[in-house]
Amino acid sequence: MFARYLMSVVPMANDIVGEGPDLGFMGGGWWRPERTHSKMNSRIMEHVSTLAWFYANERAWNREDAELYRSPALLTRLEAAIEYYTRLQLSDGSYPEYRGRSSLASTTFGMVAQADAFELLRDAGASRVSQQKLAASISRALEWFMDQTAEHWETPIRYFNQVGGGLVGAQRALQVLEHPAVTQGQIDERLSFLLENGVAPAGFPHEPYGMDFGYNFAVAMPDLAWLYLHTSHPGIVPMVQRYVDFMRYVVVPEPGVKVFSLVPAMNNRNVTSSLYRPADDLDDRAALAKTFLDAVPDIALLLPTREEKAKVRAEFRSSSDPIKPLIKPHTSPRTWMYGPLAPVGPTAAAREAREASLPVLVDSRFSKLANGSAGDIYLFVRRPSYYAAGVFGAHPSGLSTRQLGTLWSPVMGTVLVGTNDPDVPEGWETAGPDKTFSTRRSSSTSSYFEGLTSSAPAIDSSAVNDVSGFFSQRAEATPNAQDYAIRWKYWDGGLGFAFATQRSGECRQTLPLLVKEGDELRFSDGSVMHSGDAGREVNAHSLTLKRGQASMLVTFGPGDRRVFIRPSAAKIAGGVIHRVTVLFETSINIDISLLSGDPVPMRAEAHARSDGAVSVRCVVAATSRRSPDRIRFSGPGIASTTVALGAGMNEQVIERTLSAGSSAAKLTVEALGGSGTRLSQIVVPIVSRL
Repeated sequence: MFARYLMSVVPMANDIVGEGPDLGFMGGGWWRPERTHSKMNSRIMEHVSTLAWFYANERAWNREDAELYRSPALLTRLEAAIEYYTRLQLSDGSYPEYRGRSSLASTTFGMVAQADAFELLRDAGASRVSQQKLAASISRALEWFMDQTAEHWETPIRYFNQVGGGLVGAQRALQVLEHPAVTQGQIDERLSFLLENGVAPAGFPHEPYGMDFGYNFAVAMPDLAWLYLHTSHPGIVPMVQRYVDFMRYVVVPEPGVKVFSLVPAMNNRNVTSSLYRPADDLDDRAALAKTFLDAVPDIALLLPTREEKAKVRAEFRSSSDPIKPLIKPHTSPRTWMYGPLAPVGPTAAAREAREASLPVLVDSRFSKLANGSAGDIYLFVRRPSYYAAGVFGAHPSGLSTRQLGTLWSPVMGTVLVGTNDPDVPEGWETAGPDKTFSTRRSSSTSSYFEGLTSSAPAIDSSAVNDVSGFFSQRAEATPNAQDYAIRWKYWDGGLGFAFATQRSGECRQTLPLLVKEGDELRFSDGSVMHSGDAGREVNAHSLTLKRGQASMLVTFGPGDRRVFIRPSAAKIAGGVIHRVTVLFETSINIDISLLSGDPVPMRAEAHARSDGAVSVRCVVAATSRRSPDRIRFSGPGIASTTVALGAGMNEQVIERTLSAGSSAAKLTVEALGGSGTRLSQIVVPIVSRL
């Protein structure tokens, strides 16, 4: 843990400005992103705790003759840094980060760094003046933070991690100051308030309202673990359990390989793709979250295993390579504060058991609708052939996006996935004429129905979790309803998507298609692409992504449309996102079918509604036999209905609502030729909606 810090402390101390008006400023760019480097950014100064640790702690590798332990030169630099740091404090007790204004993060994380530096100097009996400056600074910052009328306590609390860091700072002040201006009861009350008002109903901590794996897990979780160890607050473990329960739906496994992704669209502050479980101690910023393993065993899913940790440590010990300093600016003082306190992690077997118990792997039918705190909606739909995860509702400022985030097949793995990377902005998106709107970057309101249209019986949002069969979701733009209305249809065999706008002009529908090595992409015009091929333009009404023995059919007719496809720079889940753009005006219908097994000329499914009607979907594929021109639906208690197929289309998806009696249990689907000859027939059960 400390080896690379040891190699960094001398150059870090030498980068402290030694004269002039900036005497004591910690230069060199050791901490915080380069774009934030400013002599008024107090966060840069948090490494006073690191210098104090090496000054005050004797180890076999850190003795007086090693230049750091009890080093007068190091203490002189540290004193100058503390003097500069505490001078940055604003008149109200807060600290600045940007533009000289009060910053919650600078103040709260600064309290922790200053408390550590104070305690280390006090226990070493060093620099009474620096101790006094730190004690006064902590007390003033604590008063600012604990003021219940302050903006950071307004509900819902926006930044859970920063307020949580402040409570760690308050607890540290209580521990180290002789006369702390806070009691344990006050800290416990504010912690209860945070747990009640800083967490979404879905279970994730706000960042800032939306979720973010980086801040939720690598920052907030270790702080909660530390607070739990020092306060035993009864609300912490239940909150961690709720968070982990939510994350189990966000983790997406690739079949046959140990690759796990997160749903990027759901993350609001950090660019996110793969599930990152670093075993190296310096990268394992969430290490202290292992504290919760006994009480919340599912947290093992998000952690490195003890075997992985042991391997990395053994390789470090046996390496003959010189130890390198830390890489600027990734040198967080929190890593050495928390890392040595962390218990051992899960065994490989324990984590594998948690991976195997992911909801998407153990259940082929569920719907989960989870709410954020600011109108954001998280919808997870598992059906036998797919798993769809999307974000809807209010769109905040930040990196999270709206509409479908990830589409996964239990056979193929991830097939459609967007990013939350502004530099590589890929995702499911409908852009209006002249980019007047984007469904990916706008707010909408959602309602749910048992059938294909809004005339079907409505489903209250609180009842969506009870639906295991077909349902549809209507998302309407807000505040400008004329921008768009969308309908998502969640079948067993795939998804339907319908879009309409009142605006005139050319629109663009983008599909973030994930292409892996060995995949084949075939368009209805006969053109074929493979992984690594250059982009192209085609005229087509469908495409088929083939992966192994399974495939995904996407239709966007009727009739051929101009389609552009190009590989992007975005990589995830072992593949490269290819941007497929379909041009259209006013409206478009897209149907996605996840197919496995031998090709068949026709597939169908039927779902009952509470009013007796039946929603039916039929996928008609081209075969070597005669192509049908009609589909007929019939059966006991069902009014016979015949639907004409579009001419010249290789694959088509038919959706209809049929009138049926309460006794209807099966549906007969027939493909008919031009003379009425039956070309094929299947009989499918009518599935209950619940």
